[in-house]
Amino acid sequence: MIEEAGVAVAVRVSSLGDLVRLASSTAHMMVVMPVYRFRYRGKVVYAIQTIYKDFYKLYGIPVVYYYVSEDDGLDASKAKYILVKVDEMGEKVEITDRTKPGWIGVPVVNLESKPPFIPNDIV
Repeated sequence: MIEEAGVAVAVRVSSLGDLVRLASSTAHMMVVMPVYRFRYRGKVVYAIQTIYKDFYKLYGIPVVYYYVSEDDGLDASKAKYILVKVDEMGEKVEITDRTKPGWIGVPVVNLESKPPFIPNDIV
């Protein structure tokens, strides 16, 4: 069944902050968009999946936004949330194993491997 689905359109963002900002943009509506984390070709990839519902020819096509990082050495038990906080000092982004009061906590789902719908040429 997955083979029939093909791959998603992949869009690389320039920072983890960009990815988390996108993932947390729906928090005010009480909708949580998890970040998927997996190791691939010696790198750590963080990704979210969206689907455009009203964008002409991309209607219903899955779009994966992703960020590629050097191997951060974090065990899955230490990478459970990506926290983001914006205050008068600027934006702060942290990867952690717990949430903090006053921060938006985006859950991280640690995957065993790259999902087949994500293109192989992302790294």
